[in-house]
Formats: sequence, structure tokens, C-alpha cells
Amino acid sequence: MDGKASADPRPGAFSRLAGNGSAASGGLEGMDEAGVLDALFSTNAAPILLIDPGRDGAIVDANPRAAAFYGYSRDRLRSLHVWDINQLGRAILPAMREIASWEGGHYPQRFHHRLADGSVRDVQVYAGPIRFGGRKLLLCIIHDITAVIEAEQFNRLLLENVQVGVCGIDRSGAVTFVNPTAVCAFGFRHESELIRSHIARFLFPNSPGADGSGMPHPVFRVAETGQAARDIEATLYRGDGTAFPVRLTASPIRNNDGIVGVVVSFFDLTEEREREAQASDLANALPGAVFQAELHPGGGLRATYFSTAAASLFGVQPDADLTVPQTLAPVMTVKGWARVRRGLRQAGRAGRVWEGEMETAGGRWVLGRAQPRRRSDGAVLFNGVLLDITDRKGLEADLQQAAMHDPLTGVWNRRRFQQAVSEAAARLERYGRPYILALMDIDHFKRFNDTHGHQAGDDALRVVATTLSDRLRRSDAVARWGGEEFALLLTEADLPAALGVLDALRRRVGAQRMECGGAITISIGVGQAKAGEDIDSLLQRVDAALYKAKAAGRNRVEQA
Repeated sequence: MDGKASADPRPGAFSRLAGNGSAASGGLEGMDEAGVLDALFSTNAAPILLIDPGRDGAIVDANPRAAAFYGYSRDRLRSLHVWDINQLGRAILPAMREIASWEGGHYPQRFHHRLADGSVRDVQVYAGPIRFGGRKLLLCIIHDITAVIEAEQFNRLLLENVQVGVCGIDRSGAVTFVNPTAVCAFGFRHESELIRSHIARFLFPNSPGADGSGMPHPVFRVAETGQAARDIEATLYRGDGTAFPVRLTASPIRNNDGIVGVVVSFFDLTEEREREAQASDLANALPGAVFQAELHPGGGLRATYFSTAAASLFGVQPDADLTVPQTLAPVMTVKGWARVRRGLRQAGRAGRVWEGEMETAGGRWVLGRAQPRRRSDGAVLFNGVLLDITDRKGLEADLQQAAMHDPLTGVWNRRRFQQAVSEAAARLERYGRPYILALMDIDHFKRFNDTHGHQAGDDALRVVATTLSDRLRRSDAVARWGGEEFALLLTEADLPAALGVLDALRRRVGAQRMECGGAITISIGVGQAKAGEDIDSLLQRVDAALYKAKAAGRNRVEQA
């Protein structure tokens, strides 16, 4: 927009400029339309168009400034219509006819006008009717306000999208502008409800000029001194009088005349304070303990705070100061503390949450979790909680036991045994370490069950499992393979030695005396894994050897 344009935008300007609306008056008779336009506006810096509503909005003439603005020659402009340059197209014609019907005066209208190069500008048009040569024409003064509109839109978007309340006041304290966040914070629906309100309405509950101490409010001191006030913890009041906490910043608004007002921005702390209160309530209600630790740039780590619940959790005296290293050290093993320190340092460097499980010297399990916060001095502050997970660890152990062991006999189940065999096969493949696989079956187990009952059958299974487990090395494994079948894994063993071990196990099982008075024996098939042999092939060989033992009269060992 050209702020120096000399066109008079006030009502009545058109009639004055046109010599009371007659081309015959003022010495203009005989001049062509271009001459009239040049005579009337030769000193005007704004683009001017003369439009004929009666000829479908034809452009009668334009001044040189208009030709330069639109990028057309003057002759070319005379061949166009208003809808050729207006983004509304022919939809502009009803508005044009309405303006042409006005009697005296004119008012600004905003449009989008299209230039010769295809670009579009925001313009403000002062249009009004004049009479010339027996015709009623429209005289249009054009102001380019594209930059103004862009600035208005930017400022509007900026104010609407910031997450803080913003409002401006003049020196008297009257609100001059306010963004949507502030409107909502003060409990209103539209900015028009706040404009011209006095800021004291929102700063003080009763007294209009001072805070609770009787001193002028910081906002007013900014208007007086010109010194900005930043990050002030304060209280504001909504339209209904309810208070809400804020963090407030106030800065002076200046122009050539000095300080003309203050812009106030504030962040509503209501949700933050509620979260703090909730965090405090949660900390007090936690079944565990709260702690704080500092990690210094040099790598030094020290505990700075433990809540009172930590003493019970760690099994120390209630009045013990756990921030003292001599008190804290015995709570856990040296390796345990080393693991905790390593985890905290890694989390601090990476800026991620630390979490770790610890077993105390008293046999309790503790889960620690802490959020790191880096301070300006380079140190990392950990705020965390410690929870007693002893019962959970016990349950996990029980679940792991159930997942890996046969519930009746207590030895490994088939799935866990197959994992162990796969591990032994991998060692054989990589290191050449031999292993033996054996399958055994309780002889005539169905007949034993039918004779002595299922309870006696279960007892027989447990006796076999216990006998096998008691006589094997810790590196060996026994599992219930299914029904009355058991499987044995003998690691780091060759076949001749394994045959001796298995035959001793067979004889020991046969020597057991059952409470029911019955006797049990087992048949065994055994084989040594070969290099490059897959597990299924080995199982087939060993199973065949077991069937061979049964066919040969049972209660014997056969090798694959």
C-alpha cells in the first residue's frame, strides 16, 4: 500500500474532484475521457480506474499509475472489463452496480486483483459514482495493501497458534488486543468481550491498582519504567473472579512518542500445578521409595536423597542415612552396585530413562526406575522410584519352573530338553565336544498301572526321575519325554563310558522298592552324536535302539 497517495478517501471526494459531477463545469468540456482523467488526477500517486457500470463494467480509462501497477498499457486497460482484473470474475458485477447506486460518498472495499503477469495482489478500492458526459461512471482509487494483509495474517496466525496468552494494553490499562489463548484463559468466548476492558479486572481481585503488598503491579511498573519483567510467578483472575496461577512476562510497547503500552504474555500453570500435586500424592502413595542421585561430568555418582520407605526396602535401621556411602554399600554386592552405576552412567550420557533390577543382601528384589535431567553445570540429576518386586520375581521363577519342568516328576519337560540337545549339537559342531543321547522306557508300565493303580504309577514315574537325577552330573540333563518315557543327555562323554553309566542307572532303578510292593525296570537305547548328524537322525537311531532293548527282553541297554 502506498501510504503517500494523495487521493482523498473521504465521503464527498468524488463530487469535488469531478467538479460537482458535470463534465461541462470546471472547463472540462471538449476534453476526451483520458484528458479528463489526466486533468483530475495528474498529481495523484495512486492507481485510478474509471469504470462504466452500464457497459458490463468496462474500463473507460486509467491513469499511468494504474497502467504501471496492473502491467498493461493504457490502451490495453481500456479494452478490459472490471471482471478481467478482479478474482471474483463476473461475480463482482452485482457489487459494482450496488456501489454505482450510491448517492454521494464512497467506502473502502477489499478485493483480490489479478495483474498482467498472473500474480494476485490484495487491494483496497475507494469506489464511488460520478457523472460524466451524461453517463454515471465509477471512479476507483486503488491502494495495494498486500504487504499489510500479509503482516496482519502473519500476526494473527502467530497470536492464534502460540500456546501462551497474549494481550496488549495502552498506558491507561485498556486492553487493545488479545489472542484466542488469552480469551479462553480469562473465561470468555470472543475477543470483543475483552477489548477496552481494564487490565486491572484480571490482575486484582479487589484493589484496582496494587498487588497484595500494596505495591504497583509489575505490569504497571513496566509501563512506567520501560523495563521488561520476565518469568514472574503471579495470579490472574478470570471474568467470573476465579483465580489461576501463571508465569507472566511483560514488555513495553514503544513508538516515536515513547512508551505507549505494554504487551503481556502468560502461561497458565493450572495444569502444571495439578500435575505437581498429583506427583506428590503419587509419591506418598507408592509402595516403594523415592530417590535422587547426581551424576557429575567426571563420572562421579552419589545418592542425594532417599525417602523413609527406602530403609525398610533395603533392610536397614529406619533412621539410617542412606546417602552416606558406608551405609549404602552393604545393601548390595559389589557386582550389583557396579551394574547399577554402569546403567546410570549410560542412561545419563544417552539422556534416556534408567531401569534396573537389583537383589539386596537381604534377599529382596528391587526395581529401580529414574528419569535423567541435565543441569546447566553439566551434571545429570536422576529422580526415580524403587519398588519391591520380590513377590513378582518369585512368581516369575515359579512360571519359569512350570514352563521348563514336568509338573509330576520335577525333571525337565520335552521342550526344555530339546533346547539343551540343540545347544549340545551346536557345541559339537563348533568345538567338537561329544554328547550322548539316551531314551528309556519303564517296562510293562501299563500292566503296573492296572495292577497297582494310577497313584502307584505316578509314584513309579517319580522314583525313576529321582533316581536318574541323583546319579547324573550337573552338566547332564534328564527329562520326561512323554508318558512313561525319559530322555538323558550326557555331555562331554563317549559311548563306552556312557554305556557303563546307563547300565548302572538301570540296575539302580531295578533295585528300588515301591510302597505298593511292585518292582520296576527300565529299557534303554543310547547313541553318540556324529559330526554333521542332525538331531532328528540321532533321535531315530536312539529310538530304534530302545525298541531293540524291548524286543530283546527289556531291562537292558542297547546302543544305536
